[in-house]
Amino acid sequence: MVGIVLVSHSRALALSVQELVRSMTGPALPLAVAAGVGDNHQELGTDAVEIAEAIVSVKGPDGVLVLMDMGSAILSAETALDLLDAPLRANIRFCAAPFVEGAVASGVTANLGSSLDEVCAEALASLKQKQAALSSNQPAAAAKSEPVGKESNGHASTGKVEKIRLTVRNVHGLHARPAARLIMEMRPFHSEITVRNLSNQRGPVSVKSLSSLAGLEILEDNEIEVAASGDDAPAALEKMSRLVQSGLGDPPPTETQSAASRPKAKLAVQRKTPSGPVPISGGIAIGAGVYFQPEKLEIPQDKAGDVAGEIKRLQSAIAAAQKTLESRIAKMTATVGVANAGIYEAQILALQDPELVEAAIRLIRDEQVNAAMAWDRANRQFVDRYEALQDPYLRERAVDLQDVGAQVLALLVAKKSGVPAFDEPGVLIAESLTPFQVSTLNRRLVQGVILLDGGRTAHASILLKALGIPAVVQARSVFAEVKWSEPHLVAFDGGTGKIWIDPDEFLLAELQNRQVEEREREAEERKASTLPGATLDGRPVEIFANIGKASEVEAALHSGAEGVGLLRTEFLFLERDSAPTEEEQIQALLAISDHMKGRPLIVRTIDVGGDKELPYLKRAPEENPFLGVRAIRLCFTHEELFNTQLRAILRAGHGRDFRIMFPMIANVTDLERALECLEKVHLDLEVEKVPHLWPVKTGIMIEIPSAAIQAESMARQADFFSIGTNDLTQYTLAADRGNPELASYQDALHPALLRLIEMVVAGARKHNRLVAVCGEAASDEKAASIFIGLGVQELSLAGAKIPRIKACLRKQSFAGLQKLAHTALHCQTAAEVRALITPN
Repeated sequence: MVGIVLVSHSRALALSVQELVRSMTGPALPLAVAAGVGDNHQELGTDAVEIAEAIVSVKGPDGVLVLMDMGSAILSAETALDLLDAPLRANIRFCAAPFVEGAVASGVTANLGSSLDEVCAEALASLKQKQAALSSNQPAAAAKSEPVGKESNGHASTGKVEKIRLTVRNVHGLHARPAARLIMEMRPFHSEITVRNLSNQRGPVSVKSLSSLAGLEILEDNEIEVAASGDDAPAALEKMSRLVQSGLGDPPPTETQSAASRPKAKLAVQRKTPSGPVPISGGIAIGAGVYFQPEKLEIPQDKAGDVAGEIKRLQSAIAAAQKTLESRIAKMTATVGVANAGIYEAQILALQDPELVEAAIRLIRDEQVNAAMAWDRANRQFVDRYEALQDPYLRERAVDLQDVGAQVLALLVAKKSGVPAFDEPGVLIAESLTPFQVSTLNRRLVQGVILLDGGRTAHASILLKALGIPAVVQARSVFAEVKWSEPHLVAFDGGTGKIWIDPDEFLLAELQNRQVEEREREAEERKASTLPGATLDGRPVEIFANIGKASEVEAALHSGAEGVGLLRTEFLFLERDSAPTEEEQIQALLAISDHMKGRPLIVRTIDVGGDKELPYLKRAPEENPFLGVRAIRLCFTHEELFNTQLRAILRAGHGRDFRIMFPMIANVTDLERALECLEKVHLDLEVEKVPHLWPVKTGIMIEIPSAAIQAESMARQADFFSIGTNDLTQYTLAADRGNPELASYQDALHPALLRLIEMVVAGARKHNRLVAVCGEAASDEKAASIFIGLGVQELSLAGAKIPRIKACLRKQSFAGLQKLAHTALHCQTAAEVRALITPN
């Protein structure tokens, strides 16, 4: 993109013009100001050195356009050019266009991805357009200039703004994680997309800025207006509609959380905190209290001697912090799951927020402050935005922004961030913790965490619970009189929120006994999880794991997974600009298989469409994408993509226990066509003399009612079935699983679902085929019991839930589960089915 430099005698004028241009282009445009002289640039004049620095700061391969307000500014700009090295002087254009009109015209044109010649021509034409508009004998419509309306992808812009209205149903509104996903999902579109909150009349703001979206304070049931302008505007709005309706990764509210029954947080006077500690994560914790108060980072006060160098230093610190967060995602995904690890993805997007980064760089350039001071000041401004919001849940996101801000700041001042290292087991007590600090906890030594502030929905609380660390928040009143200069033994119950400081010997003994009982039960379950899954009377039940990337394998196997029952291969295809190559897919599959030590690996072919789109596959918008061209149907329409994946699976599976599973199979024709594609790939590899797995076991996902009804016919050709309860539920009950108003329909124990599962088992049994359940319900103790009673032979679930499910099944006989399932089939509702089962 062409960079633009505004050179003016008046700092105030230049900044005002810059703001005007930004209002039309957004923050992506490389735009710099070089204006004024003297202290803080308040005196009239121009500085050649500053102009040279401004040119360097916005220069890219497309060149730089320099606009100047008066004659002497031209002399300063020419002098600035002489200060630059020869390579930097190339592709810089001084433009004689009027300062204000030229800035607006060139800024908008550059933002469209136009060339330097086109940007300069449009700036020069701006005066003619103004003259035409003021002429008494020539209406403004007659003014002509060369068309330059190009989107950044090089296609002609329609110029038409299209709008839609949507209602946000997320329980906590558009908070950090769904907002981050929204930004990532909309990033591939080239149209200009803005969002406005109609409920509180805030906005519009660009969909690319996390902090700006937060500033809209979009709460549950708020109505928003989305506007898009560009060639792919219809597709962008259609995708936006689906994303918002799906909840953007947030679970739909439960029936008891319906909008009518939930109190709405509105006014500041309602921001009362609980009177006592709030339980977050269950478990008894006992240990020496370790009070943690983060060291205050000293911000250097000196001016920036080398502006360009300070900008580069800031950018390097941001990149280093992002790299650290990316490693945290890989580490934490295996222990807290993809959804919770998404907290760190939201932080990465906060680091990439163009408004935040630009604000810091502007402080360095305009006020010559050092990188640390500039970053601290800019970050504080954005934190203040969050803290000024009325909604308590959104206000808690300020902690996340403080977290990423502190990480970058620590790098800039060469200090370590994180919690203190424990020498012996203890209880960590702090005013608050950030997600990054939680990720650094030594789980072997940190027995539990007590936060004096914090909240149930704070990201630190979510992560502590996901990690299984006992935790309590809002405990300030308990420790009001405690002096940390003296040692204290602290005990608490993370399930009730009760805290004891220096408990007497009798209470301590009771708590220790409870702690021992809990740990023994968990240890027994973990130890027993290494044994094959089975019922009380010895009927085998294979317990496999669902995984979405290589980093999840080790944790799943450690939890007792006997194999991988569902490898979601979408991670290979998403968040890319092009499809992965055959070799890339082979290496990724081998990396997963290397951890398996001979255990089965069931690879599901790509399942995109619906709420997951690939930006590099050009497809027409669909009226109802969940009933459209998704999963296997998309593979049939993109044969090269499908064949490449099948080749990669067969080649990576050579000499290994790989099995292939096709999703979204609706009928026998779908299955036969998929098998034909697989056979053709096999024959091609044979001709090429490429080693590969053959024969290979093939199965299908049962997630469409028609497939369940035709199970016997399908079983003649499929080696196994795997029931996807999430989709089977939504398609059977005609209830979009992403629609919060239909949350009460989303229960896989509905008798209609159970009858379909019974039908699948009966059809499979006639051909001696295995039936598994790989949907979310497999990790539900009550549902797992019913499924096994119906004749399901394998469950595939999240690795962390495996020890509990194995323990649950081991306490029940198969005959008892069969009787239970038979009774459940004759119930009228899912609630009746659940009432049949008493907790173990």
